[in-house]
Amino acid sequence: MKKTVAISMMLLVLGLTGLAQDPPTRSLTLADVIEQTLKNNLDLQIEMSNPEIARALKNKSQSIFIPTLSVNYNRTSTSTPSSSIFTGADIEKADAGSLNFTLSQRLLLGGNLDITLDNSRSSTNSRFTQINPRYNSQMRFNLTQPLLKDFGLTATKRNIYLARNNQGRSIFALKQQVIDLIYQTEEAYWNLVYSHQNMAVKEKSLQLAKDLLKQNEIQVKVGVSAPMDILTAQAEVAARESETLQARSQIQTYEENLRRILNISQMPEAIVPQDQPLFNPVQADLNDFLQTALEKRPDIEQVRLDLKSKNIDVRYYRNQLLPDLQLTASYYTKGLSGTPQDVDIILIADGGNGAGAIGGNLSDALRDVLKSLYKNYAIGLQLSIPVVNTSGRADLVQARLNLEQSMLTLKKTESTIYSEVKQIIMDLETNAKIVEANRISRELADQKLAAEQKKLSVGLSTNYLVLQYQRDFANAQIAELKSLIDYNLALSRVDRVLGTTLEKHHLEFADFLAGNK
Repeated sequence: MKKTVAISMMLLVLGLTGLAQDPPTRSLTLADVIEQTLKNNLDLQIEMSNPEIARALKNKSQSIFIPTLSVNYNRTSTSTPSSSIFTGADIEKADAGSLNFTLSQRLLLGGNLDITLDNSRSSTNSRFTQINPRYNSQMRFNLTQPLLKDFGLTATKRNIYLARNNQGRSIFALKQQVIDLIYQTEEAYWNLVYSHQNMAVKEKSLQLAKDLLKQNEIQVKVGVSAPMDILTAQAEVAARESETLQARSQIQTYEENLRRILNISQMPEAIVPQDQPLFNPVQADLNDFLQTALEKRPDIEQVRLDLKSKNIDVRYYRNQLLPDLQLTASYYTKGLSGTPQDVDIILIADGGNGAGAIGGNLSDALRDVLKSLYKNYAIGLQLSIPVVNTSGRADLVQARLNLEQSMLTLKKTESTIYSEVKQIIMDLETNAKIVEANRISRELADQKLAAEQKKLSVGLSTNYLVLQYQRDFANAQIAELKSLIDYNLALSRVDRVLGTTLEKHHLEFADFLAGNK
């Protein structure tokens, strides 16, 4: 029984020892974290597909100018009982076939041009058919061009312009998400740095309290100090142990937040930040910052593109109120060929056989077409005016209101940028002063603690004062650390507000566009 208990206790101790071992760690710099975030973040991967979708829609809208070729083939055979002496046969039989080609092209100014080549062959057993078999060819040019409504590049290419602007907006939206994601990563990383350094300060403060407790225990044993000093030190050790546990929990919270952004929640290693916050004062100029922000920020570029689209809509719907005046024009040439034959009855005024020099096959008919031996043309105008164009006027009113809203949105965005630039400059200046003030406070707290410890060693101070100075020194260290983190985050916000985050981290935005991969 005793042996069993001993073995169980040994296994328990081994198990607790294994649990007490620190998990494996993975040291990462800020650059490493940003690289992993941009590679693994799922939200970014979803957003990266939007510019490609917008580009496909733009290409689709441009397809209206791609010529269309259509081919039509037809073959018929008929057999008809005779009902007249002019039929030329008891049972009239006829065969016919046609092969037609049409090339259609949309024109930049809104018109349509069709080029058609018709070819046909017909044969019959009628004795009164002068040319049998007969080959007919015809080339026709048909033009339909609006002269008022639907005339011009805006009316024709409106959807292309809008699709192009939408593609640009999706690209700037992606760029904005990349910038926001990098800032979120920096914020999560520096918070994790703060939590680790805060933990180090707490542990050092706890150790100082434990050292003082041991010193008091020795002094009480030799009768130099009162037992109350031990109770005071023990209470302070317990309080600082609680603070250390809270600091350790804070590390886990900030680390999990960074894991979520990195999309590596299943990674077994604990993340240990490698970079340390530095204090590099930056001289901020309001005019330079404002000009940079207005030139580089993706959000204002999106608003500007939206304003362009609204302008296009106003011009388009203004054009739609014009009368619909259509110009139609056509030009065509014909060719005829075949085999002449004698007929029993000639119904031709001049007494000729009507066939002239006609003879040959389809190529001869095509030759006549290409030589334009038989020229024909037609031209016309068609005017349509709605009695009351309520729908068109409503569309124009709506387009103008949308334009006014976009102009107001642009002004609002510019005002927001101006306010954010002013705020970030104030944050930089304030945080820089806080860093300097906290540095001085930490140095003074360190000096005060050292002096008070010397006084305690010669009996001129108390444990309470030393413990208080220890706490003041720890708080000063944490305050300085927090101000350094805040200053580095303020620098990150500067890049975010100015739209220069990618340049700061030496990243090429083209690498995030799916079409460039």
